Parts: sequence; C-alpha cells; structure tokens
Amino acid sequence: MAAYPLAWAAVSSTGVSMSQKNAALEFLQAVASGDPEAVAFAIHPDDLRALRLRILTLLHEEAKRGDSTVRNRLFGPARPLDEIEHLTDTGFYATLADRLYLPGREYDGAEGIASIAEKDGKVEVLIRARPPRDRGKVQVVNVVTLKPFGKDWKAALPSEIEAQIDDLIAGRHGTSTAARTPAALRGGGRSTAPAQPGIIELLATSEKLLSEGKCDVYYGKQMSPNFRRVTGKKALAALVAACQNSLGTREMLLATLHIVQGLEPRYEYEGQRATYDLTGQGLPFDHFVLEQVDKHWYVAE
Repeated sequence: MAAYPLAWAAVSSTGVSMSQKNAALEFLQAVASGDPEAVAFAIHPDDLRALRLRILTLLHEEAKRGDSTVRNRLFGPARPLDEIEHLTDTGFYATLADRLYLPGREYDGAEGIASIAEKDGKVEVLIRARPPRDRGKVQVVNVVTLKPFGKDWKAALPSEIEAQIDDLIAGRHGTSTAARTPAALRGGGRSTAPAQPGIIELLATSEKLLSEGKCDVYYGKQMSPNFRRVTGKKALAALVAACQNSLGTREMLLATLHIVQGLEPRYEYEGQRATYDLTGQGLPFDHFVLEQVDKHWYVAE
C-alpha cells in the first residue's frame, strides 16, 4: 500500500489536511449509511443548487413543449412539476437518489495518502479508510473530490452521479449501476446463468494481464469505457501505478477474477449487464459487475 503516495507524487500530489480527510470520510460514511439526505448534506451546497437549477431548466423547457419525458425518467410520472419546483436543494437530490447508486462501505477512520489540485479550486483526495473493528481488517483506498467550503471542505457532486443522471435524461438503460438503485432493487432479482463466451474471454485475459503485471493494459482495455469516462486521468494513473507497485492490490484483483470464474452471473437489461455475487468471499466488496458496450464485455467498476 506504500505505493499510493509514490503514484500520486508522480502527478503533482500534496499531503492531505485534517479538514480534507474529515470531509472525505464524512462523505464516505454518508454513502454507507444509505440515507440520501445524509449524502446530500455531505455534498457542497453550490453543487446541489447547480444540479437542481440545471434539471429544472430542462423540465421547464420540455413542459413548454407539452412533454414530460425527462420528468418521468428522473422522478416518475406521478410526481408533478410544481411539486418538484418546491423541493429544496437537499430534497431535490434526495428525491433523485431513488434512481441513483453509489457503492459504500462502513468506515470509522481514515488515513490521508495524497491530494491533487484540480481546476476551480477542487482537489482529488486519496485516503485509506479503516472499517469498524467488527467489520474486518481490510482497509480500502478511496478517491473523493472536494471543494472549498469556507475554512473547511465539502465533497463535490461525484462525476459518477452526474453521469448516471445524464444516462437517465437520455434514456440509456444499459449502464452498470442502473439495476442497483433503490428503485431497481425493490423490483427483485433474477436467477443466474452461465457466463457467455465474451465474459469468459474477458476474465481469462484480465487474469493473464494482471499476472504479468500489465496493469496499464488492464485499466486501459479491460475496464469499461463508462468507468474511464467518469474517472479522472490523474486518478486513473494513480490506480494503475498502485496496481503495478502493490502486490497486495494485484493479488486482490487476481483473487476476484479467480473466484468469479467459478461462479455464474445474474444478467440484467437484456443481457447487457452481468453481476457476480461475492458475498461471504472475504473480499472488501460484495459484487463484481461487468457490462457490455458495443457488443464487447468490460469490467464495469
């Protein structure tokens, strides 16, 4: 794990302040709570306001045309526009969150690793988060984008959430996260089925690449274009460097690939998404998700 500071040093990183670490941990704890209002309170209020105004503008424009497509996709056909207009910034996000998904784990502490200054005063903070004593000993590295908030910091609206909202607005249904939203989970799951040939090839190739230490090829070719779209270039470079320099990181990825090759996935969205249940496998996550983009299978997250 000592490779992470070296990786971020290569992309002009600096140390993580106490207020930055606390803001990042607050956001991760809010996500783990499953409470959308807690998540909203951990996000910078300027980002929440900008999100609400941007979407309200779209809703007003389509309402003038006598259309309600975007409103239905984001809020459901039963919620009228005037009710949406009266939502606070926090309430607006919390209502949208029923159709959004962020993975989360419980943490009770963290160690700052590095931070990278971005445009508009933002910083990408890399922390190693520690689970509660009764939740194991595996510490997980997370990247959280922060913005100044007075003398402190708040999490920026995650680019993953922005991407999911854009997918909803455009009516794209094949994303890797869509079936894990609160709304989708209430609809129940489906039975598993054998892995398709394309999945078998993806897993075998990924295992070979990581065994050979070719982390740059793994992240550049095997990870989904959607993942690369919402992951900053510097953050991606840090992940590649960590994989190359940390035997523990590679071993965890290889263990995951080895385990899933002995399991069957659950398919969703007309076979474009495949999820492996890794509950009880001793990994720091309980699902491994693949998605099909332009007839090719990729690791989604």
